[in-house]
Amino acid sequence: MTSAQTAFRSNLVKLALVAIAYWSGGWLCLRWMGRAAEASPLWLPAGIALTALLVYGEKMWFGIFLGDAILMVFFGENYGVALSSALGSTLSAVVAVRLLRWGKFSSKLSRIQDITELILLGAMIAPLLNASIDTLVQLVAGNLSSANFSQHWWLLWLGDCSGILVTAPLLLRFKFHGNRLLRRQKQFRLLELSICSGLLLLLSWLVFICQGSSSSVQGGGLTTAQYLEYLPFPVVVWAALRFQTWGAVLANVFVAILAIAGTLKGIGPFVIQTPNLSQAVLSLQIFIIIVSATTLLLSVAVAERQRVEKQLRDAVERDHLLAEVALRIRQSLDMEQIFKTTVAEIRRLIHADRVFIATLYNDGRLDVVAESVTPHYSSILGGSAKDDLLTDIQSLFARGQTFVVSDIDSVNLSETMAQYTQRYHIKAALVVPLHVDGQPLGLLVAHQCSQRRYWQKEEVRLLEQLADQMMIAMGQAKFYQKVQKLNSNLEKQVQEHTHQLQDKIQELQQLYDMKAVFLQAVSHDLRTSIMGMLMLLKNLQNRQGENLSISHGILERMIKSSDRQLTLINALSKDHFSEEFPLNMNINLQAISLKEIVVKLTQSWQSYFTQNKATLILEISENLPFVFADSDQLSQVFEHLLSNALKHNTPGINLVLKAAFNNGMIHCCLIDNGVGMEEKQCNQMFRLYLRSLHDRRRTGIGLGSYQCRQIIEAHGGKIGVNSTPGQGCQVWFTLPIAKSQPSAVS
Repeated sequence: MTSAQTAFRSNLVKLALVAIAYWSGGWLCLRWMGRAAEASPLWLPAGIALTALLVYGEKMWFGIFLGDAILMVFFGENYGVALSSALGSTLSAVVAVRLLRWGKFSSKLSRIQDITELILLGAMIAPLLNASIDTLVQLVAGNLSSANFSQHWWLLWLGDCSGILVTAPLLLRFKFHGNRLLRRQKQFRLLELSICSGLLLLLSWLVFICQGSSSSVQGGGLTTAQYLEYLPFPVVVWAALRFQTWGAVLANVFVAILAIAGTLKGIGPFVIQTPNLSQAVLSLQIFIIIVSATTLLLSVAVAERQRVEKQLRDAVERDHLLAEVALRIRQSLDMEQIFKTTVAEIRRLIHADRVFIATLYNDGRLDVVAESVTPHYSSILGGSAKDDLLTDIQSLFARGQTFVVSDIDSVNLSETMAQYTQRYHIKAALVVPLHVDGQPLGLLVAHQCSQRRYWQKEEVRLLEQLADQMMIAMGQAKFYQKVQKLNSNLEKQVQEHTHQLQDKIQELQQLYDMKAVFLQAVSHDLRTSIMGMLMLLKNLQNRQGENLSISHGILERMIKSSDRQLTLINALSKDHFSEEFPLNMNINLQAISLKEIVVKLTQSWQSYFTQNKATLILEISENLPFVFADSDQLSQVFEHLLSNALKHNTPGINLVLKAAFNNGMIHCCLIDNGVGMEEKQCNQMFRLYLRSLHDRRRTGIGLGSYQCRQIIEAHGGKIGVNSTPGQGCQVWFTLPIAKSQPSAVS
């Protein structure tokens, strides 16, 4: 079924309902009221017709016409009279609606202007057509004499007036404010309502039902009192003042029903004061019109005054909210908390269903950052509008104007935007773009989801003023972020420079310590060799004779001492004091037996072993291949390694010297069970380094181990150490084998 077919069926149903309602109201009036008089005191169909056209539109005129025509035919009128009556009723209702719309009438009856227009345009001017047409038709048809023309016209006109003033406000209140009747009220309010209703019904019953007929006037007493019909009027005024439009409407209905019931029974003040029933009905109609108009005007005046007072309170709250938001922005940079508090306060102040703030990022993403929503509707917080709404929303930023929609269905929206409004049940929207210096920042949005809403100027102005504060806050936040970023970069640079300065200071301190250790080490190493040579020279000086003979042993020791001094001095030069430049030495490579060198060295060191209570075990194979090396340089390596082992360990250590052939190289390893070394010491052992200034037992600049490394690497091998504190040490090095081995070696 298409939308057009659905709309057509809906209109047919509405037409049928209007016709049935009109016929039912007319049947009730003619059955209960109109048969005893020339016309009904209160013509309900007039109010039903006006309400139907106001609610459903002028297209419902045919339902009024049809209902009136069927009603007249049902009660025995000919077709001509029935059609003329239907025409008059329809024209009267259509003219009333057009006059009310011309006067910008609101069906919610919330202004004095609305009640005034309803009384003057809807209830007094428009019914003139129906009264005139119906009376003329009755006169022409012979159903009415010329003498009764005026009285019949007045009865019809006043019947329509009273019907509209009593029925139309009641139906309009049920249509637009029926839910307020179901709201839970305070106990004091319910008690007041009960008292007011009870007094109204009691006084109306006493005045309109309990009095006698006109035949009892001579009896005197309460029945002869003038203007007694206005006795319930103070209670009606009380209902209008305390309960506003609902109180006035319901009080009018109760008073009208009881007054009509008494009058039609031939009792009550209107019957007593007039000679016939027609005059009593006229007085009754005038009474109903006066009471209804007065109470409606009074109730709406009170409601409007309360609304103005509320607007003043809201204005004060808005100013307070603006001042509070501005103060928060000046005192705090926590934008998230400011946004959350602001949307909650806005929703409470303007009574919207949803209020949120969305931020527009540089990549086009529009994210909701703060939201306040009633529990009945879904939340938009955390949602992104980049994919489905960005194209439509960009136009808001382009215009830079507030987007105000009272009825979202009346706006021509794109398919994407329509889906968005349906998904979040949006009936009315108020959107304020946020921008700074022409650059879009986001949106401040208020939604009404329960129903359509006419946004007041004060509400629009409030959101625009708060949007200005939000723009200040966002601009302030962005500026603060830039400042934070600059501060962070500056702090990072300061930290980097501080670290660099600390490194330089530490490096200078290390150089200063190295200088002190260096001077001590040089003086120690040079002093040791010089003292040995001086002891030899002084020993020779003490001998008698001009010419002295020196043994080869003493001469060899003097030469070694001098060589050691020369080596130390050369090592201190620039070319030798860096690991980047290897030691330039002259080596005499020959195919030699490693075992012979080790055995010979062991014999010469036997006294040192005895002195240190140390043992040396050799584990060298007899068929070990010859190495291609300098025997003197290789002996120096073994001497230094043995010297280190004896010097840096307590007496009584056990040494094992191993040599084996593996992967084309000779692997030598000196193992001891001494104190061992830490990993850091192992890494520095064969480098050029200065020993600690605070370790008085271990002075020197580490040249011995460094020279061992230079010698081994000059031979094409490698050297290293493996050690664990407390578990001894393993010093190893490798040497290449000689390319041509003696025939005895396999």
